[in-house]
Amino acid sequence: MTPTMGIRSSVTALAAGLLLSACATAPEGTYYASPADPTTVRMAHILHRAAIAGGDDPQRYGFAFIKSPTAAAYSDEDATFYFTDGLMRQPVPIIEAVVAHEVAHEVMGHVGTRRKLSLSLTASFGALGIFAPGAGLLDFVVNPLVVRAFGRHQELQADQKAVEILRAMGHATPRRSLANALEAIAAHVPREREGLEGLLATHPTIDDRLAALIPLEPAPKPPANPVARAKPPR
Repeated sequence: MTPTMGIRSSVTALAAGLLLSACATAPEGTYYASPADPTTVRMAHILHRAAIAGGDDPQRYGFAFIKSPTAAAYSDEDATFYFTDGLMRQPVPIIEAVVAHEVAHEVMGHVGTRRKLSLSLTASFGALGIFAPGAGLLDFVVNPLVVRAFGRHQELQADQKAVEILRAMGHATPRRSLANALEAIAAHVPREREGLEGLLATHPTIDDRLAALIPLEPAPKPPANPVARAKPPR
């Protein structure tokens, strides 16, 4: 059982299954803070708003924190989310954009869909192995390639859905909000450990993700200065 902080007022213990596409329990360093902790209250509020903006029931959602200076977020199929300490030190607009992206994965059922794809491929190659001995071994090569390519497509889908969620949360320029968050997380130090690239990458490149958000909304104009300026004497 993995301890997570529910959006409800009580602390809940939700079972953590496969994290993203990897077979794992909760991320290393997972912990939950007191319900009265300001960080907990802030995340509960943001996640509640994002769930409603995504058309989902926030009562299903739970979250925990990860002791890590990196800025990252992870989601599980059971509406369980993990946020690093480094992310929680980011400005609120950045946190909201990251949360919107993770909620988008949940409302679109991405983790479950990706898992079913992997299982169906394994079953297909297993059946093929009955008629062609050794063909089942192809699953070890084809499965990760297909599933990760599908996962990269899901990331772009989640970005587009996150734009809708951010708009419903009150962001006047949701595309720009998400783009700013992607750039901020990519530039954050220390950076999250680099994963595999190319055909085995689990995420599109930052350039591909930013390009998919174009055109961005015009940058908001700075508020007018209400202070009257004295006119120089003539």
